Amino acid sequence: MKVKKMLSKVTMLIMVGILLVGCTATGEGGQKAGGKDGVKEVTVETSEDGTTREMEGNLYLEGLPIVKEKETFTIAVIGHPLAKETYENKPAVIKAQEDTNIEIKWMEIPSTGWQEKINIMFASGQLPDAIATGISASSIVKNLPQLIPVGDYIDRYAPHVSEVYNTYPEIKTMLEQEDGKIYSFMTNAHSARNDTTSGVLFLNKQWLDNLGLEVPTTVEEYYEVLKAFKEKDPNGNGLNDEIPLSFCQQFYASQFSMLLGSFGIKDGSDHIMIENGKVEFAPAKPEYYEALKYYNQLAKEELLDLEGFSQTQQQYYSKGQQMVVGSFLEYLPYFAVGEQNDSQYIALPPLKSSVAEPLWDGQKEKFAGWSGGFVITKACKNPEALIRWFDYVNSDFSTKMEWYFGERNVLWDMNDETGEYWYLNNLPEGVSKGEYRYSKSSGPHGPMFITLDELDKFQLKDDPKGEQRSSYIDMLEPYFPEENMLTLFESLEVTEEKANLQVEIDNYIKSFVAQAVLSGIDDAKWQEHLDKLEKLNVGRYLELQQASYDRINK
Repeated sequence: MKVKKMLSKVTMLIMVGILLVGCTATGEGGQKAGGKDGVKEVTVETSEDGTTREMEGNLYLEGLPIVKEKETFTIAVIGHPLAKETYENKPAVIKAQEDTNIEIKWMEIPSTGWQEKINIMFASGQLPDAIATGISASSIVKNLPQLIPVGDYIDRYAPHVSEVYNTYPEIKTMLEQEDGKIYSFMTNAHSARNDTTSGVLFLNKQWLDNLGLEVPTTVEEYYEVLKAFKEKDPNGNGLNDEIPLSFCQQFYASQFSMLLGSFGIKDGSDHIMIENGKVEFAPAKPEYYEALKYYNQLAKEELLDLEGFSQTQQQYYSKGQQMVVGSFLEYLPYFAVGEQNDSQYIALPPLKSSVAEPLWDGQKEKFAGWSGGFVITKACKNPEALIRWFDYVNSDFSTKMEWYFGERNVLWDMNDETGEYWYLNNLPEGVSKGEYRYSKSSGPHGPMFITLDELDKFQLKDDPKGEQRSSYIDMLEPYFPEENMLTLFESLEVTEEKANLQVEIDNYIKSFVAQAVLSGIDDAKWQEHLDKLEKLNVGRYLELQQASYDRINK
């Protein structure tokens, strides 16, 4: 870097917030950024070519490098097990140091026990300057006094981040704490279309053809197909070994709850549905009862895998690859049945029932950002510089992608004129995609946020599995619920009360559903269930969830 001769230096004492040069230092919470009472000594450095740059101490307010004399910060981050390189050797990290003159000392912590180690750091007060990768909402709320309110600095020191948050005001809502301030930066990606739902219901079309059956569209027709699979040896091996319908409660993309959509039910880990602005408890709805009766009938006739609630993912896949499963839930079919059998299976939209309009457990433009993605602690002596560094990482799409996927033209490339981009597979020989990505980039654990506008410019090219998954999303998206709950920070009391209620309720519902499907359910048992929900204080739980929803949608 060429050292430019300073020809003139003008020193001005200013009150940040009343500058008359067109920029303001008043942040999200109205607090003046940059020192006590907002007073900052600003110098103007003029280089030999006549250009000028404003400075606060060692910090340049615009342009690169960010600091005149090199500064070093420590950041804690998850070290991925597939990575063959430390963070210091990742191309995006090296480039950032060259561009900004800021050196980062990375504390790489294994993902196993990550949150526990972060909690110990807060408890001991032995903190790095910043924590990337994402930490829990409760960890942030509990430790606000040890964090810098970064929202107070965004407008002055992070113009690119400020532009994103102004374009997507819901992000500000999700980041704000009870005191109205922002203590964390959003990271990862705004949305991930392939993950707007998890599992898809697949059916063996070859078995249908072997038995001369049509593709079912209703739960009644589906029952008849499963019954034929059980009784008529569709795999032709002369054995009664068929499992008409299988699922795996232990795996996110194969859980039983997704089968409830035919009865108008969405039932996730929080067990809530939102209808016309009202938060409802899904396992208390009469449609839920009807669904349980239907699947208990399948279980009684052994049309449903009786091991579905207890089997491991490996056991689930083993059955699939033996080609004895007629219908199952999965992200992509080849995961369960193998590449060689993938083509036998078709995806089904939600089956219709007389109980309610069908839906599928998914969310259009599902938010994938990490609200606790990047925090700066009170241990940081120059938060303004580190905030400018974070803004640099988010200054353009190409830089973000270098952090997210590694160097251009290996796993990704783009059209510089249109901004369109696509994924590649130009991997070095003998190197897996995961190994390359986490060796050469931070993956989703880095200090960047991919916006919805940027995600809209993605193009599918030469990616059969990606096209396959996209076609399933196209089919299911019209059935996604219209109203959903965004996450937001709440007071410590509310966070802990809601979490405690949810754990107890969720444990009960898991046990109740498995028992109802496998052992049966009738009116008396359903009433016992409703009485149990009252004892578990579901009413209070819904009250808290409704308050959260109303705050988001105020």
